[in-house]
Amino acid sequence: MGHGNKKPTTWGPPFRGFFPGNLGGFGEFLSMRHRTHLGIPSHGINGPVDYSFFAAMLLIASESIRRNRSLNDVVREMSFTLSFFASPATFAELMLGQSRRIVVMTENDVTPEAVRTLKGAQGRAPFGVIVAADRARLRNSKQAELVDKLASYDNIEWVGSDFDFDKLSASARRCRRRMLRLSRQELEHAIENGEIVLRYQPKVERNAGNEWLTREAEALIRWHHPKHGLIGPLEFLPEAEAFGLMGALSEFVLRESARQQIAWRNKGIVLNSCINLASSQLNNPDLASTYRDIVREAGLECANFTFEVIEQDLADPSAPHLAAIKSLRNHGFRICLDDFRVAASSLGTFEHLPFDEIKIHASALRRAQDDAVSMAVLAAVTGLAHNLGMSVCAEGVEDQATFEFLKTIECDKMQGFLISEAVLPNIIRRVYSTSGKASDEVA
Repeated sequence: MGHGNKKPTTWGPPFRGFFPGNLGGFGEFLSMRHRTHLGIPSHGINGPVDYSFFAAMLLIASESIRRNRSLNDVVREMSFTLSFFASPATFAELMLGQSRRIVVMTENDVTPEAVRTLKGAQGRAPFGVIVAADRARLRNSKQAELVDKLASYDNIEWVGSDFDFDKLSASARRCRRRMLRLSRQELEHAIENGEIVLRYQPKVERNAGNEWLTREAEALIRWHHPKHGLIGPLEFLPEAEAFGLMGALSEFVLRESARQQIAWRNKGIVLNSCINLASSQLNNPDLASTYRDIVREAGLECANFTFEVIEQDLADPSAPHLAAIKSLRNHGFRICLDDFRVAASSLGTFEHLPFDEIKIHASALRRAQDDAVSMAVLAAVTGLAHNLGMSVCAEGVEDQATFEFLKTIECDKMQGFLISEAVLPNIIRRVYSTSGKASDEVA
């Protein structure tokens, strides 16, 4: 079947022809028309990119409840992307962008600044608000006027300051339901009729010298809608979670990635697959064996696949979701901790985590470039990961300055617009050859 070990594609920095700024080489394949067709944002190529474009629904919570177990359990069960705010400025920044999101506020967060931020976000993107505070108490305080303003929002829930998992989960589901745009029938029809497709973003790895080798491609899901064209996951993954279809979509991505690996290998291109795994799927005890069988049916090895997981709660090594991750790893799959931000909670049990790789979030890279202390911490984390046998990948690499910075912290891999956006598989075949030529000659 043409599965022999072939030489991976070689890249030599500074990635001539692949700068987002000059769009030479590979960029010539991506005119503005092509970007629209591929579902790539036409804005932000040289400026800030809204990475929520590649995510499901967001949940923004007060820093004061970061360690709340019920909150973390709801985030995992509903596959939210979680962020925290500790100041009005951070809250305002997190409310930017087009993502649908749910905000969890405590009594201390009900401030004039927060209410103004919510008002400014109206019309930009749908959002829901869950207030973890006693409503009657707030009404009898100086915040009474703010309570009335919050009550004017259609999508608001009150859970009290002593909320538990059931109460928070029910409120979050009601908030999410009010923001859904699609019916279950529409999404099921899309899955059954082959409208769900994949695009692939390459991940490059540093070798012993100064070259970078392309060994993996991350599979990113899209919907080729018959009326609206190619739309990103932000537009339908919240519905997939709400309707219980995330399992079917995850299996589709794995099967299609396996099929594409075979197609690439038959053309002399060896690329392993990276697949995002929704947190809600980690509650399935049969997940690892099911995925193993799918891979074996395709004639591939589990080691050809890396599952990327976003996990906020890593403190309990006996938790069911960590058991599922360990089971996947025991079957031979590689596991990557995605969206790593060097939080103290992540470092606490770092040496016990069942991961083969960590992927550093773009925000952590930006902070480290601007602050010497942050850089020292990130470099220490990278060194610790290496000592524990983990590789380290930087995501969201968009410019030459960030690329040069990766040498400082000895990062193994990188991914981002500097190398390539998510593209059609036939474009990857056209760009990545096994000739070993430099990138500008291949393109």
